[in-house]
Amino acid sequence: MKRLIAVLALVVLPVLPAQAATTPDAYMNEVAAHLGDAGVWVDPGVSELSSSEVAELNAAAKNAAAPIRIAVIPAEKLRKSEYSRSLAWEGEELADQLYDRVGVEGVYAVLVDASSQSRGRGFHAVQRADRGPTYHVGDAVDEAVDCCAPNYERMLERFIERAQVINKPWYVDVAPWAGGIAGVFALWWGAVTLGAHRERRRDEKAHLAVTRPMLNEEIIELSQQVAALPATNDPQQAKLSKDVLDAVEKARHRLDAAKSDPDVEAVTTLLGSARYGLVCLDAVRAGKPIPEPTPPCFFDPRHGPSTAEVQWQPEGGTERSVNICAACKQRDEAGEQPQIRMVTLRRAPMPYWSFGEEMAAYIDGYWSQGAGPSWWFPDQEARRAGQDMRSRWGSRRAGARFGRFTSSIGSSASNWSSSAGSSYDNDNDDNSSGWSSGSSRRRSYSSRTRSSGGGSSRRSSRRSGGSRGF
Repeated sequence: MKRLIAVLALVVLPVLPAQAATTPDAYMNEVAAHLGDAGVWVDPGVSELSSSEVAELNAAAKNAAAPIRIAVIPAEKLRKSEYSRSLAWEGEELADQLYDRVGVEGVYAVLVDASSQSRGRGFHAVQRADRGPTYHVGDAVDEAVDCCAPNYERMLERFIERAQVINKPWYVDVAPWAGGIAGVFALWWGAVTLGAHRERRRDEKAHLAVTRPMLNEEIIELSQQVAALPATNDPQQAKLSKDVLDAVEKARHRLDAAKSDPDVEAVTTLLGSARYGLVCLDAVRAGKPIPEPTPPCFFDPRHGPSTAEVQWQPEGGTERSVNICAACKQRDEAGEQPQIRMVTLRRAPMPYWSFGEEMAAYIDGYWSQGAGPSWWFPDQEARRAGQDMRSRWGSRRAGARFGRFTSSIGSSASNWSSSAGSSYDNDNDDNSSGWSSGSSRRRSYSSRTRSSGGGSSRRSSRRSGGSRGF
């Protein structure tokens, strides 16, 4: 028996130090080492994100207007001990710990991976900066969790999109006596605003030229379907029929007066509601319960609400999950090609989602749940094209241009201040002993950096932040 215990001790004891070697502090130091530059880093132990998704999110974070660093890490590596369910840090402090170690002002976010909120799953972010604009980091956390949790890719995509929106642009203080400057500024602002408005209207006019004929056809088709509905004395059926007719008529009037993308989006939302009403009417006639609203058929929104979800891969594209109608499901089971809504623009007919910018309002309207949130559109290229278009419109606005200008002025002033400080330090070095000079430099350096153990000699101001479990 004693010999057996000795053998077990030889086997077990060497393992114990390896298990205790990694502490939350040491692990956060490793995470920070991967985020010297803005971007997204995912712990290899997290399986919710594919390598292609990580690459796309990393590129989006690097290209963001704000310096954004995001770490996706498992809760197990942050626990106080092997037998504890508590994390070493909670809430925004998790993001602050990452900021302390990287030592660069910006937006920091930590997505903690776990099976549930009670086990530590959550999303935490903070913006730390002494100068420059304030971003909607807190709102970005709330939107990411409310719209997309627990889908990590969609959460991070929404967070990156929202977290680079300026909350309160930094403006140069203008003295009360500078009326002339204020007047010139007002004229500039008005001219830029008018120019941005005209450029957006020109884009939206081109979009309307593509979508108006399509929507006219859809309204006529739906009107014929409503006209063919049989008369009924059932109050519920009569109300559903009237609601469908009202939705089609509202869509007709809105399209006649349409001038912008929001008008197109409103029309397709009404048409989607009308098609859902027809499905409800069929269910009532068959004595079945009214179905829950679902996104339209991905292949062609004219097919009506979806009833199934399948894996589909376009030619030359990646496989993705799409919602389709019952007829398209039958074609899929029979091995037939789907009936896709084709659009002809500048060349041969192509699927409607191939024209992400021209069809952005069309897609947004159909995938809208009215006053509620929107369904997720499966084609990533179409989503990105719509986001790029809106970013372009936003960058043309006077506020955005002025924000970039003031940010550039602030950076230049900061660089000049740093250069002046360096010259002052060098002058002091010439007039003091080597030890005193070295000590002075160390004090200046340590006031701007973070300790690797998680402490902070000086944190920049907290601009915005948020923390949510899900």
